[in-house]
Amino acid sequence: MIDDVFVTSLNSGTDCVQVYDIATGAQLKSYRGYPAAPSTLALVGTSCQLVCGQRNKSLLQAWNINRHDNLQMRLIIPGKVNALAVSPRAPYYCVVAISEKIYVYKMSCGGVSGVGDRHYQSVTHLTFTPCGNYFASGGADGFVYVWSLAAFNDALHKTHPPHISPHYTLGQHSDKVTGITITSGGMKGTLVSCSLDHTARVYDLATGRQVYSLITPSPLTAVTTNTLGSQVLLGSSSGRINVVNLLPPPTPGDILVGDAGSSCHEKAVTHIAVTASGNRVVTGSDDGEVKVWTVTSTSLGTNDTITTPHLAIQRTIHTARGTITNLCVLRMEREVVDDVDLDIREIIRPLSQDYTSSPINASVTVHTKPRTSSALNITPQYTSVGGVGKHNTKGVRNSNKDLLSQICQLQTANSQLYKFAIKHILKDDVND
Repeated sequence: MIDDVFVTSLNSGTDCVQVYDIATGAQLKSYRGYPAAPSTLALVGTSCQLVCGQRNKSLLQAWNINRHDNLQMRLIIPGKVNALAVSPRAPYYCVVAISEKIYVYKMSCGGVSGVGDRHYQSVTHLTFTPCGNYFASGGADGFVYVWSLAAFNDALHKTHPPHISPHYTLGQHSDKVTGITITSGGMKGTLVSCSLDHTARVYDLATGRQVYSLITPSPLTAVTTNTLGSQVLLGSSSGRINVVNLLPPPTPGDILVGDAGSSCHEKAVTHIAVTASGNRVVTGSDDGEVKVWTVTSTSLGTNDTITTPHLAIQRTIHTARGTITNLCVLRMEREVVDDVDLDIREIIRPLSQDYTSSPINASVTVHTKPRTSSALNITPQYTSVGGVGKHNTKGVRNSNKDLLSQICQLQTANSQLYKFAIKHILKDDVND
């Protein structure tokens, strides 16, 4: 298993996605396609397929993980994509942000599960929990929401679906949300959001409450945590990265983060990713460079056990002419990327263009066998007179008279039976 970093940049030419080996810096593969929209690159399945949005177009593009050319499939969406995320577990759902609305697609059939429209400005970031049952959204309005996929699926099967509400409204920054990350604990872990308002907020997802507010001297443009969530890495518009220790847990509330972080890039840091082992950090920036770092710690004193983490440069693995728009680190087998004959299970299907109808209102064709009059034992009550079918009204009249006569006989018998019973019951009571 090796750690691969997938990179897209603003001016990347026809090869819009490049893949590098973090350990050696060697380029392993590239994927041909159109320029990728920011914050839209995602892996579908377990090392199966890649998907991302096309910049300035109402289309998505996808690849098999072992193929250079993209899939010949038109993945049309109702607008230009702002952000995209795919659930990490089956059944796979793709969440697409278009302006202030969030569209949820089921990838195995391409159908629309629902639309969330709680944000009142453009959605900037989407990310799933490790279990895949929830996802978080952040927008230019500063709000951070947590949504449940179950709410979308429940509303899908109702005749009059209710307005889909978030599972949590975590809070509101005073400026645009620029990054969201969720620790490996999922809904029992923490969520960290960062914003241009110089703050990063740490929320407990078990309760939906804010635990810490990390205050920095510069606007924040990227955020991530290590696997345990014990360290928060904050990228700023100045190109510096601060590593904040949350173990041992500090007192809940505001935490002031100084400007003594590592100077990593000449321009704003747009992406930060940490390997599964936690010993390497990969960063991307507006300066077009992708760098690999190791986390080191410096003691504050000879008798002090508290240490300040720093980043030490290992190598620069990518240099582009434009901003790094997407960056993600994936751990996979080397053969998955190299073997073109590998049998890949395709998950992505063409996306539905019907965003309003519900399956509850869809027409269903049921094929049944025709029933004959003989099968139902139906005897037509008409005779043919002069070649023209006419109802036998005389036969119907006689049948009605017979029924009325039988009803009268039953009523008489019931009356006699009632009188007989009352007479004998009263006689028995008198004798007693």
